[in-house]
Amino acid sequence: CCSRYVRDTLVRSGSLPDAAQVLYCGIDPAPFASQTPGQHNGPLRLLYFGSLLPHKGVHTAVEALGLLRERGLSDRVHLTLLGGGHPDYVARLHRLVGDLGLGDSVEFAGRVPRAEVAGRLAEHDVFLFTSIWAEPLARTVMEAMAAGLLVIGSEVGGQTEMLADGENALTFRPEDAATLAEQIARVLAEPALGRRLAEAGRLMALERFTTRRM
Repeated sequence: CCSRYVRDTLVRSGSLPDAAQVLYCGIDPAPFASQTPGQHNGPLRLLYFGSLLPHKGVHTAVEALGLLRERGLSDRVHLTLLGGGHPDYVARLHRLVGDLGLGDSVEFAGRVPRAEVAGRLAEHDVFLFTSIWAEPLARTVMEAMAAGLLVIGSEVGGQTEMLADGENALTFRPEDAATLAEQIARVLAEPALGRRLAEAGRLMALERFTTRRM
C-alpha cells in the first residue's frame, strides 16, 4: 500500500491480510530540485495547485485569507489557485473571493501544462494543502517540498505520515480556516521559522519520497 493509512484501513475492513506492507510512492525530484526560487520582497506568495473540487477544500484557503483580511494582513499575502475543476465549485470560489473582498489577493491562474508546474512552484513561498477527504498520499505535497516550499497542510489520510507540525511543515484540521489563518500569520511573523521548516521538508522529501527510493 502507498501509506500506512491505506494499509490499516484495508486491513481493518478485511480486504487485506495483516501481513500487508507499505511501499511509499515517490516523485522524480529533478525538475523541482533544479528550480531556483526567484528573489522576492513583496507579499508572502501562497499557492494551491490541483483540482478545484469540493473535497479538495480550496474554500478553506480563501476563508483563511478572509480572516487575515479582518486582521489587516491581506496586503501581506497573495494566493494563486493553479488548476481547474467543476464549474459550480469554481463559481462558488469566485463568489467567496468577491464576498470577502479578496479580489486583489487571490488569482485564478487556471490549468497549465504539466511541464510548467515546477517553474510555477519556484515562483511561490508556501504550498497550501487543503484536502478534506482522506487522501492516500498526495504527490503535490512531495513536489512542493522538493521545490523548497513550506507546506501548510490539513491532517488527513496518509498526509499525517509526511507532515509533522513544527518539524517539517505546519498543519491544521480539515476545513479549519481559523487555524490555517493562524499558521499563515505565524509565517509572516517568523520568516526564519518558515525557511527552517521548508528546508526540513525538502530534505525529508528527497530522502523518503522519490521514485529511486520507491
